[in-house]
Amino acid sequence: MLPLTQIFAQDVPSLPAPEGADLLQVLWCPFSAHGDLAAPGIHIKWRSSSQVGELLTQPPLPAVVGDDEYVPEPCILHPEPVTEHEYIGLLDPGLQERIYGWEDGQAEADDFEDAEPPRYQTDLSTAPGWKIGGYATWETSDPYEVVCDCGTPMNPLLTIASTEWEDETMSWTPVEDRHLAEESEANTPTRVTVGRDGSLSIFACPSNPTHAHQITLQ
Repeated sequence: MLPLTQIFAQDVPSLPAPEGADLLQVLWCPFSAHGDLAAPGIHIKWRSSSQVGELLTQPPLPAVVGDDEYVPEPCILHPEPVTEHEYIGLLDPGLQERIYGWEDGQAEADDFEDAEPPRYQTDLSTAPGWKIGGYATWETSDPYEVVCDCGTPMNPLLTIASTEWEDETMSWTPVEDRHLAEESEANTPTRVTVGRDGSLSIFACPSNPTHAHQITLQ
């Protein structure tokens, strides 16, 4: 297994950690054939940071990997809270129609003659990039409910994305990175790619985070 990321509850107060745990560690096997949905096999470990021993200066790497794009570049991600909204296909049909009407009105407004007006799905709905919690995106499949083996609807725990922002909009690009928006390396700090430049969401059970996780690949 290859270390993918670790997240401390002190950095993400909303992290749905089980009692007695304040550290989430995610590992995966860098071979698509060893997982589900043509994605690496994922292992989730909840721990208490007080029980973590000496920190390694160099993460161990497996002798063989199936795909170099499954080997993350050592880096630090700085989480910050953002406001998201549900994927449009999961909204009430009446609300969807109101949103489409608003988008049409924006497109006709004089204020946007020289620029693309904001759209709900790309600019206001589900944030791209690596994220904790939030809403899942359903760009390549119809939305469906992810249900735990115990029967409880599951929530997104962690999204592993191939890029941090979308090419067609600057809405989700951090202000401090906008001067780097055209540089591909700035958009992929982890150097991880999943699927066809898509995103992989790990779902956890809200009633018991230690229940078996599930994934979606979009």
